Amino acid sequence: MKKRLSMAFASALYIGCIPGAPGTYASLAATLVFALIYYSSFRIVPELHLSAVGLIAIAGILAAVQVSRDMGVEDPSCVVIDEVAGQLLTFFFLPVTPVNLIFGFVAFRVFDIWKPFPIRRLEALKGGVGILADDLLAGVYANLVLQLIYRLL
Repeated sequence: MKKRLSMAFASALYIGCIPGAPGTYASLAATLVFALIYYSSFRIVPELHLSAVGLIAIAGILAAVQVSRDMGVEDPSCVVIDEVAGQLLTFFFLPVTPVNLIFGFVAFRVFDIWKPFPIRRLEALKGGVGILADDLLAGVYANLVLQLIYRLL
């Protein structure tokens, strides 16, 4: 039971098991769910937003460690909860508009794939922390770029 729950959570309800670009699929799913929650008249307050990201990150670290152990792989490609957490962090303190959702999705994927300094170094951390830390920082970078664009325009 623990293994199945860990796999379900770490793979973002098995999105990470879809062949192709599982990280991109998970980021897109996180963006769509975030938009659905917002547009269904649920007020997203910063405290709730940050708490949700924190809980997803902590549970993601635990689930990633379990799946990593079960598969015998340090960073299994099916573990995409890190993309979910990073993508959600991208939208922190930004107005939820279609333009911000699209640019946020693209900016996060760019930073997650490109991994500018010191994002790549965070991958070297051991266990679930290393799996999640780089994506969380990519989310911070994407957020900062969007904040800058939003404030300049």
